[in-house]
Amino acid sequence: MDWDSLTGVAGHMDVKYDGLDAERHLLDSQQYARSVEGSARLYKLVSHYCLYGEVLSGRKTSDIRCYSAPPQKGSFESTLVILTALTHQYPAFNDIYKKAFDWLVAKVMGHVKDALSGGSSVKELVEVVREQAKSSAELNTLLANGLIKANDNLAGLQEKMIQTIPALVEASKAPMRAALTPLGKSCDQIIQFSGSQHPIRIEEPEALAIRSDGDVVVGEAGDFVVTRIYSLSLDSGVCRISIDGFVGIYHGKINDVSLTVPNNQYTRAMDSHTQLKVRGKPVFKDGELHRLFITEA
Repeated sequence: MDWDSLTGVAGHMDVKYDGLDAERHLLDSQQYARSVEGSARLYKLVSHYCLYGEVLSGRKTSDIRCYSAPPQKGSFESTLVILTALTHQYPAFNDIYKKAFDWLVAKVMGHVKDALSGGSSVKELVEVVREQAKSSAELNTLLANGLIKANDNLAGLQEKMIQTIPALVEASKAPMRAALTPLGKSCDQIIQFSGSQHPIRIEEPEALAIRSDGDVVVGEAGDFVVTRIYSLSLDSGVCRISIDGFVGIYHGKINDVSLTVPNNQYTRAMDSHTQLKVRGKPVFKDGELHRLFITEA
């Protein structure tokens, strides 16, 4: 459906589920229901912030409504649609401001994901928004009526966002966790704003950090040498490994399709007690390596 041309729609977000059961067009029913509910709460929360410059909390209400459109046949890709009174007050909102609104919501939601998984910078977000606003009159108008008030200007954007973003991130924690319910169980990847030019890709390392209440940070993907694989589940990919440069035995997770191939490189390395060069994404807890998510060898 062409949401850009549908009257009354202020914005929309496609959510795609990939990997594991989702590859067979299946998802656990309860996990999927919690995910859609969490995605709707998160989308409404961030959309309200971008439109009105305030964080919904406590008894605060919003005129924003979030609806779920039916998924396409054979797909669990969901579409969430935002409707607001603004589209009735300003009939041209959809034609003029929707693309700018979708862009802004995606950028702020991406920052929320990064903040909850341990790596983010409000100043970087502000700079991205500022640069876009320089060439987008539509975004400037949205900011002037929301994150920036009429008497302010772009110079005050950083102060406004530094003051309010932490509260938005905290308020987003519960709905984001709910949105990621199937991740690592029925699917291994969720993409918010899928099919757009600004997708938000969330995989198991980020989900682990977002679900944690401790100081858990997702590191950059890199190359590692696994000196030994002590145990490995061919069904789940969960393993216990030792890694060159790190002392001790660590939990790992192999998300590599080659694991399903008989006599693959992982089982050979485990059986022969030989080292294996891999690429993966580390997760750190309290500054120490906590888990390694392996994507290829």
